[in-house]
Amino acid sequence: MEALKMGQGLPFTKDQIAQANSIDLIEFAKSNGYVLENGGRRALHAKQSGGLYFFRDSNKYYHFSTDTHGGPIDFVMQFWRMDFKEAVALLLETSLPQHIPSSAPKERGQLLLPAKAPNYRRVAWYLTHVRGIEPEIVSRLMHEKKLYQQDKTGNCVFVAYDTDGTPKYCSLRGTRPERPFKLDREHSDKSYPFHIIGKRKKVYVCESPIDAMSHATLAKLKGLDWKADHRISLGCLSDLALERFLQHHRIHEIIFCLDNDHNATFRDGSLAPNWGQEAALKFAHKYKGLGYQTSIQTPQCKDFNEDLKAIRLARYEATLIVREEEFEYER
Repeated sequence: MEALKMGQGLPFTKDQIAQANSIDLIEFAKSNGYVLENGGRRALHAKQSGGLYFFRDSNKYYHFSTDTHGGPIDFVMQFWRMDFKEAVALLLETSLPQHIPSSAPKERGQLLLPAKAPNYRRVAWYLTHVRGIEPEIVSRLMHEKKLYQQDKTGNCVFVAYDTDGTPKYCSLRGTRPERPFKLDREHSDKSYPFHIIGKRKKVYVCESPIDAMSHATLAKLKGLDWKADHRISLGCLSDLALERFLQHHRIHEIIFCLDNDHNATFRDGSLAPNWGQEAALKFAHKYKGLGYQTSIQTPQCKDFNEDLKAIRLARYEATLIVREEEFEYER
């Protein structure tokens, strides 16, 4: 258990740490103001929480917006912004020993980007042929150093920068369709968005870099100028990246293009909420209240890359029909 590893050398015994981590998390959440509703056969959902779920059988939580999970100690550390000792003390309703100072929050380590491959051919092939993204969009992002190929592994590397051009966020995506792989680089800060630059005061908000690239491609296929509007990815379902983006860009209109998780289920197979659209509704309401014009674009499939691939496939099949007709002959 992660909590026990972290607890070694602390002023609490293993039994005390275990006791803190066995506190009824659902009752603890209720006593601290969370309004819970049915979230499935084994879960309770906290209203207005960004997808916060508490599981009855495991005494654990999962927060979809920040992609965090764990037991009572992890929950207090995440939502009360406490370190480990403070979280255990709160759960045990005790105070920290006076002679042991509380640890200061640890600073985020420096993000180190993975080594670049000599060429980016595999990434270009994967994004254009497997994902259906326009080569022009892939080329532009490579030129801007927001996309490259990882050495040896061949992974896609997506990079977000701060205003000084320092890399702050890095997401890795495998290029082998038969072996899906996705990972954020250690010390990545998801409050920095992957950004496809636009010229107007409109931004499309997607979940992932590939979704943002796919949305731009769909615009181009419709005959629209894909360079006209900004597109960013959140890296999850937290709006921290959007908040930071709005601090540095004059935007009037925000369109939320999050996933359509209509078939989402919990591990036990029970029906789960439509995570992406639930977040889209919440964000649209929030930013409308802040004075922005907001709307939602919902993909027909799970996400906009699935929509794009479906359109590519339909067009390809249409060309096959035309070719077959050209070679028809009378018997």
